[in-house]
Amino acid sequence: MSRSSAIKKTSLASRILGSVWVKMGVFITVFLVFITLALSMTENKVQVNQTDFLADAVRRAAVQSYALEGRFPDNLSYLEENYGLIIDHKRFAVYYEPMGDNLLPQIRVIAFNH
Repeated sequence: MSRSSAIKKTSLASRILGSVWVKMGVFITVFLVFITLALSMTENKVQVNQTDFLADAVRRAAVQSYALEGRFPDNLSYLEENYGLIIDHKRFAVYYEPMGDNLLPQIRVIAFNH
């Protein structure tokens, strides 16, 4: 085997190997981007679910208060103190606007982005 054919075989092998490394690098990059996007979407969905769950909990506590006392409470702290409602005020802002003694209050929960 001549020296030039050995060099050609080596350069062909190194080009193929280089091509494989480039393809692997591209695949890994695309895979990592996909995983990052999937995790981000999952995190957003969990936060939406937590917000909905908290709004439902506030609504249930207000309805329970109405059922037991005959009126809806005037403020959110009354539900926290008397009906066991637990709110993480560092993560959520809860807007509770009473509409009257016998009308369900307007309830809105907003999650803080950390």
